[in-house]
Amino acid sequence: MNIGGQLPYQLRPNKAVERLVFLELLSRLDPALNVGSDYRYIGFGGPQMEDFRLLHEPFPQMKMLSLERDEDVLKRQRFNQPHTNVRCKLQASGDFISRLSDSGNMIIWLDYTDPAERPIQIAEFQSLLRNVRTTSIVKLTLNAAPATLGGNPGEVGLQAKRRAKFLEDFSRFFPTGLEEEGVEQDNFPSTLLTVVDYAAAEALRDRKDWRFQPLTSAAYADGQQMLTVTGMIGRRTIIKNVLNTSELATWEFGRLTWSDPVRIEVPELTLKERIHINQLLPKLTSNVAAIQKKLSFLLDTTESASLRKLENYVSFQKHYPFWGKVAI
Repeated sequence: MNIGGQLPYQLRPNKAVERLVFLELLSRLDPALNVGSDYRYIGFGGPQMEDFRLLHEPFPQMKMLSLERDEDVLKRQRFNQPHTNVRCKLQASGDFISRLSDSGNMIIWLDYTDPAERPIQIAEFQSLLRNVRTTSIVKLTLNAAPATLGGNPGEVGLQAKRRAKFLEDFSRFFPTGLEEEGVEQDNFPSTLLTVVDYAAAEALRDRKDWRFQPLTSAAYADGQQMLTVTGMIGRRTIIKNVLNTSELATWEFGRLTWSDPVRIEVPELTLKERIHINQLLPKLTSNVAAIQKKLSFLLDTTESASLRKLENYVSFQKHYPFWGKVAI
């Protein structure tokens, strides 16, 4: 299934933050797994190939493969190929997964965007888990916008209709039922996370000593809301040793259980605003109301939304992207 989005990365600050959190996760796993030298990365490069450029910086020896099913996008990928360690291939993810054999340790990011293909995407995710080597790292991104389930805002019985539409595809993942609140905007990422949890357990049902261990998950929106979850597949004893070595239990963005995902909702800041906020840190880290007061203006349409985004910026300060003109 395909494949990376078309929007320029400078218009997607929340996804940029999530991507840098992913890099931090891999850096934390590197001492235990030798990610930089022993793993190959497979992903959907999209036209800009940004993921492959970013991964190459901390892991310059890593071999990489970009999958693409659109020939025109593939031509642009090859033009934008950031280094010689990446190969661009015309192949849909489903075809790649169906032909996958033991090809060594892998980091695979299934960066899906099409909500109409969610059932197929979950099926591909399950197939992938059945075919990769122990301690492989799998990242899955799904569209988590309730509006993709149909209906119009304000429509009578909207939530019930969306719930019924969702359960047409995923009823077996909710043996005890799903409340209408599960398809509301704030709750839908967690509902999809339940699907991923159930799907992973189902895929590995015949491998009693294996599991898919979640490492981190996040919900964010640069337009439509998305869910992303990253985990490690393998034997339970091996995973336990990796977790202990990587100290992920104390990582602020770690999600080692199927709990609610981290919410990424950073404000769009000018450089001057960012510098001003940074000058108040870390002293006011736990007092965003005081930061808000010193700014003397809101970062969103309401005070509560502004405070929420400001708090989010404080949490992701070191991951916050910055774009500007440079001489190359």
